[in-house]
Amino acid sequence: MEISLDELRVRVLRAFGDLGVPAEEAEAAADMCIDAELREHRSHGVRLLRNIATEYRQGAPRRGPIRVENETPASATVDGGYHLSPYVHRMAVDLLAEKTATTGIAMVGVRHAGVSGALGYLVERIAAQGFVGIALNSTPLVVVAPGTTDPMLGTNPLAIGLPRPGAHPLVLDMATSAIAFNNVMRLRALGGALPEGVALDEHGDPTTDPHAAVDAQGRGRVLPFGGHRGFGLALMIELIASGYVTGRTGAIKRGDVLHEPDDFGGLYLAFDPALLGDEAAANTAIEGLLGEIVAAGGRLPGEQSRLIRDAHLAAGKIVLDENAVEVLDL
Repeated sequence: MEISLDELRVRVLRAFGDLGVPAEEAEAAADMCIDAELREHRSHGVRLLRNIATEYRQGAPRRGPIRVENETPASATVDGGYHLSPYVHRMAVDLLAEKTATTGIAMVGVRHAGVSGALGYLVERIAAQGFVGIALNSTPLVVVAPGTTDPMLGTNPLAIGLPRPGAHPLVLDMATSAIAFNNVMRLRALGGALPEGVALDEHGDPTTDPHAAVDAQGRGRVLPFGGHRGFGLALMIELIASGYVTGRTGAIKRGDVLHEPDDFGGLYLAFDPALLGDEAAANTAIEGLLGEIVAAGGRLPGEQSRLIRDAHLAAGKIVLDENAVEVLDL
């Protein structure tokens, strides 16, 4: 379905409004979801509204004030109080940037919120203020450890944003799983096969059937990217973003409710590159390498999706897939 960007925003805000979400929180979440949709990151675009809504409802009986805890000049933990999760994560990132502007280096954790939305959006927000931003997030357990068929880790994304004077920030945003779990669920809804080598069925055999890759409780059996290397990275993110920030790992997270808000921990870090020395020389070195890569025909992380977003913004419209339309029509 083709839809104007103005109408898309109206309908996304209406969807959040129907949940009873405060306007400020809805605006922040709409910005993030629409940005992902414009980049054609469908798993974190309009489709993510369904997950966000589920988590928001799950948190309703526990909802309370958002609190900043364990605060020092260079650190804090944001207790999201089960408010709308993208709003909480964006609030944490903005607090992080404020602290970094004062201290030069800072970190902020997030708990009691839910799914962050696309991490690239958040680290780009940090990098746009001249800081290097790093994001580590944990998710519900849908990734199997090598040699097992039991989900023990989240898809555990990592994002890094670097400021570039006179240019858009350079952004890497990646899951540590071989495929984003939301893409598995999207293919279940739309039809189609998974790529080879990204998921297992209940017997531990490789499968390209998105239905076979998900158990009766809706929990996936996705592989880490890159075998044991991806597993190792996902494990470390799990231990940091879940173990340290939320205190929830392993069997504690493997409950019947897949979209439990407490199962999404986040840690955001930032630093001012000037702390490391001659910033002008660093920028020259960085731009030199990036220029060499582009001149040789290489592609920089995040650049293709940014160009896609810019094209949609220029056109003022976008085509939504059937799954996204269904979400808006809920």
